Amino acid sequence: MKRKEVIDFITNISLLILSCIILLFPTLKITDVKLVLELIFSFYTILKFTGFILVFKEHDYENLFTSLVSLGSLISLFFIKLTTQNIALILLVYLGFMSIIKLKKADFYHDRSNKMWILRLFILFTFLILGLILSLNLMHENSVQILIIGFYFVINSLLDTIDPLTSYLMRSNK
Repeated sequence: MKRKEVIDFITNISLLILSCIILLFPTLKITDVKLVLELIFSFYTILKFTGFILVFKEHDYENLFTSLVSLGSLISLFFIKLTTQNIALILLVYLGFMSIIKLKKADFYHDRSNKMWILRLFILFTFLILGLILSLNLMHENSVQILIIGFYFVINSLLDTIDPLTSYLMRSNK
């Protein structure tokens, strides 16, 4: 695997593990939605920015943009009263910006005549549809909201893990 693929893979697996741990929070009687969102957005900001710095020479800005969107979402948590509608709004805005980033990444692959752009478009549409469905199902109690948010970020981490893994497998089959 290339250095960038290894870093992206490790970052996405770390975020997947964090998301899976968050799925355990309701079982542990942790039902503070603000705490969960702060944890997720903090880790996304730190890990994605670290990943960007480690592969800066690759000229791939997806991790930088993701960290900036996560930082913006984290900052918004301190200025917005967290009601169910506001949580859904934050996740929908996050979803919108992340969709733009994923579309830009698909375009980046398309410009290089790489067939990965088809996979990136599939990932984009899957992320968009599942994110909309999960964001609109937040009208429940806090423990259910945490589960939905956990699933949202498990899906995001899984979809982001597909990219470096597929790149590696495509190269190794040649």
